Amino acid sequence: MSRPETRFPNFPLGAAAALLLALCSGAAFAAPPPDPALAQALEGIWQGQRPTVTPLSDAFTRDPSVDPPRYTVPVKDAPAYVVVDAEHAEIEYGRKVFAASESPWGPFPLLNPDDAELLEIVLPKKRYLVVAGIGAGLYGIGDWQRFGFLHVIDTSTRGAPVHFPLFAEAGLRDKVLGRLPNSTVLNYARLVPSRWATNTQVNGYEVLLYSLLPRGPERVIGDDGRPLAYSLTREDANSPWVLARTPATPVANVRDDAKRSFSAPPMKNALPPPAAPAPVPAAATAAAPAAGSEAAATSAPATAAADDAAAAKKKARKDKNDARKKEVKDAAGEIAKDAAKDAASEAASDAAKKAIPSIR
Repeated sequence: MSRPETRFPNFPLGAAAALLLALCSGAAFAAPPPDPALAQALEGIWQGQRPTVTPLSDAFTRDPSVDPPRYTVPVKDAPAYVVVDAEHAEIEYGRKVFAASESPWGPFPLLNPDDAELLEIVLPKKRYLVVAGIGAGLYGIGDWQRFGFLHVIDTSTRGAPVHFPLFAEAGLRDKVLGRLPNSTVLNYARLVPSRWATNTQVNGYEVLLYSLLPRGPERVIGDDGRPLAYSLTREDANSPWVLARTPATPVANVRDDAKRSFSAPPMKNALPPPAAPAPVPAAATAAAPAAGSEAAATSAPATAAADDAAAAKKKARKDKNDARKKEVKDAAGEIAKDAAKDAASEAASDAAKKAIPSIR
């Protein structure tokens, strides 16, 4: 049976050159640590219920006696990571085999075995094993290392393990796994960048919450009857992260509709427009009082300047909201264009293949 085609996002020639140089030179890249303030803010979602994450091994080594490459850890009854080919891998656990390159969020890259680790999370009546690491190839260089890939295996039912392929943003890795109050299963916080300050600096995330159920990840429903979601935002790199409930996740919805849940780089037109100069109150631009009129100038109503300042603040707030709405609208358009372009390219490629006669 043929394997499904796996397509990864296009990336600039500069990134391609850097990747080629890294692969040829054998350079190793260490994944950057997560922002401690962001990790601390995310902890607020679990409300003190996050379970202990126990490291079991950080040494996945290749078994030289088998081919294709098979990576294991010196831990009893642990999963193995098997590289099938350049784009596909599998997780073996007991007699079960799970595809490690497919997920509800799109195709996953191969893991970098030099960076992978095995973790354990235990809840009442539940036990999970987690194979976590950064991706290989493109996902092992530069800002792409912010993605962590988690293969969570629910081993609670003997002989019937369940596999959950998940991803983490911002270098958070296993910190996106936790337990909501009153939850009997492990929960997953999916972070989606929603506000970019620069091409690599994110100042806002939408956070979608899931329960890891036997049929797969399922959105958690809040007490208001809506899918539970949060926003994590900050004003700039020196400001604290603020966690708040949010009724909607428009950026995540756009990505999901375009089937680009995680793999796309910063969306085009997602960066905020340059800040406009603050309007100068009319009182400040008025002509200087003529000689002998100083008393009249000082007796002008103080409310004029206050009204001007309030109007300027209101206009700045409206401009900011309009910019955010335009950001989401432009992002939706760009993602749709990229998806259409990929589909057209794929169709053209299929047509070309059919046009070439086969030789028997």
